[in-house]
Parts: sequence; C-alpha cells; structure tokens
Amino acid sequence: MLRVLTVTNYFAGLGGVESIVRGHHEHDAAQGIDSRFIAYWEPPPPGWPRATALDLRENNSIAEARRRFANSFPDFAPEVAVYHTDWGWPFFASLDGAARRILYLHSDTPGLDRKLARVAHWADGFVCVSDKLAERVRTHLPGLSADRVLKVDAAIDAPELPMRNEAPAGRPLVLGFCGRVVNEQKRVNRFPELVQRLDALGVAYRIEFLGDGPERAWLEAQLPDQAKFVFHGRRSGADYWRIVTGWDAIVFVSDYEGTPLAELEAMAVGVLPLHPRLDSGGDHYAGSVDSRLVYPPGDLAALAERIRWISGLAGEEWNTLRTRSRAAMSAHLGDDYRRKFTEFVRRIASLPTLEKQPLPRWYFPKDRLTFGMIRRLSEWRR
Repeated sequence: MLRVLTVTNYFAGLGGVESIVRGHHEHDAAQGIDSRFIAYWEPPPPGWPRATALDLRENNSIAEARRRFANSFPDFAPEVAVYHTDWGWPFFASLDGAARRILYLHSDTPGLDRKLARVAHWADGFVCVSDKLAERVRTHLPGLSADRVLKVDAAIDAPELPMRNEAPAGRPLVLGFCGRVVNEQKRVNRFPELVQRLDALGVAYRIEFLGDGPERAWLEAQLPDQAKFVFHGRRSGADYWRIVTGWDAIVFVSDYEGTPLAELEAMAVGVLPLHPRLDSGGDHYAGSVDSRLVYPPGDLAALAERIRWISGLAGEEWNTLRTRSRAAMSAHLGDDYRRKFTEFVRRIASLPTLEKQPLPRWYFPKDRLTFGMIRRLSEWRR
C-alpha cells in the first residue's frame, strides 16, 4: 500500500476541508493507501485511529511545535505528504519524512499569491478544486507539466433523497446557511442587514443555520424571532440530510470561497445555491444552474432581490432549477474523486522530485520564537 501522510489545519471541525479529509480517513484503505493524519490547531480527536493533532496555540514556540509534529507518528515513513493547507510548511515539512509533497488548494484565500510564491517551490504536485486555482499555481511555476496538477470534483456521499417538489408560493421560502458561524470568511455578521432588506421587500422567509461557531450567540441575539430563525447547531448523518433537504436555497455571504462542500451537498439534493461572484468553483456551480443565482460580492441589496425572484417562481420553474442543481453534481457522486486522487498521488510518487528551494532551518535561538511573535513580525513587515 502507498504510505501517505495528510496534514491539515483541522480534522474534526465543521468545514468542508475537514469533511474531505475525514472522507480520506474513511476510504483511503479501500483505495490502496495506508494513511496517517495530523491537524495543527485542535486537540487530538478522540475515536479516530491513525489521526492526531498538535493542539497548537499562538504562545507555542516553533521548537515545541516541531517536537509535537515529530512525535506524532514516529514509526510511520510516508512516501508522499499531502498538505491541505499552505500554512506550516516552513516549520514542519522538513520533519514529515516524505520524498514527495503535494499541496491541496481548497480556496482562493486572501494573500494566496504571496504564499504560493514560496510554498509552490517546495511541492511536487498540486490538487486544486477549481481551474482558477490551477491557473494560479501555473503563474508561479510556468514550466510545470500538466501531469503534476489535478483539478478535482470533491466526492459527495449524498443519500438518495427525494427533492422538494412544491413551489414556496403560499409558505415562507426556506433559506439555509451551513458551516462555521464566524465573521472571518463566512461574514455571518451580514445576515441582520440581509434580513432587514428581505423584510423591506415583503419576502416571506425562514432562515435556518446549520453549524456552530464563536459568533452564534451574537447572531441569535440579533435574530431572536424563533419562528423565522432556526439555529440547529452542529448535526450529522441522517439528521444533517433531513435538514438540508428541507431547504429551498442555500445562501453564502462570504468574502472568499473555493468550492464549498456544503453547497455541493445541498445541490445534490436539489437545493438552489445563492453565491457571491468570487471567481471560484462556488459561483461557477451556482451560475451553471442560473446566472441570476450569482450576485455581486457584499451586495446584500442584490442578494435580497434574487431571493425575492426565486420566492415568486412557479412550480414548473422551481422544478426545472432544482433538477439542474442536482444534475450539476453528477461528477461529484460515487468513487470518481477517490479513484482520480489515488491515481494522481501514485503518479507523483513515481515521478522524479522537482528541483526545490531549500526549506528553512530552525536552530536556537530562532526556534524559540512563538507563532504569535512570527505573526506580529509578518504584519509589521507587510
């Protein structure tokens, strides 16, 4: 079996990246991969064999963090390391023990070009969730051969559930938000303004929040009407799918996204996506259903108008859009993603290593710097 080390920021969290990583934990062995998993910023997840976490904090020194990384799986010798984050390479890549490294890009995050300018020269292959991200990689490595870049359609394990087949006429439109309830990236602080605009337009609606996070208490205080705003918290399994299937549309008010797994899962059961125009996989899929489901980023007036538009659609129009939404997910269903990913990792393992820039070396006293110090130094330089 091919030995693979997977490195990520979080393993047990609510995000789409975590769902994809946990999917690898569940299915890698069936694909002929012997895998181990290390997460940075959380405690070791209980009940997950072959997975651990470093429980990092900003007051940890580089030396301490490197000791935790090195002690995670001391007897495991990976042939390939797959990093689901561009963070951490300078500190840990020299310890992973892998001859080949792959960078998995999930999102066009702020400052990505600045990070790629360095990290791209430490990798042997790249997995990208959109063509746009693959283009970004090639701008930094113009001579990179096509066989070292994989554009993926992430796997969705959606159950065979019936779509809603009635138009919302005569009842509130059910809108859903799914993910981390945070302001960073997800901008949940925009929902109170969106609610005011929907009320001004006279739209009958209910918004359901599926997920948890540090801004949940604040958001519940801003939206106290329990008949119009439902906070489900974190759900999984059949309970998760029951809630999502009851939505008419899933709403994103984010500053940046890649291809949100929550969007793909909702579309797989016929939910319409409303997504800002971020030049990412998320707005590509929304636009493939109908161009009017994509709105200018941050423009809540435009989003409210689009919600009013779908609330007035007749039954036949609703079913047409729901069918398109579900059909757009056909490439994400089944084992196609896992097969392509495994073939790619095996190919990278068999190819010669790329010429790389040297990794940083950490000696005393530099390794006594904490991550908080490094962050403040980086902010001061920028």
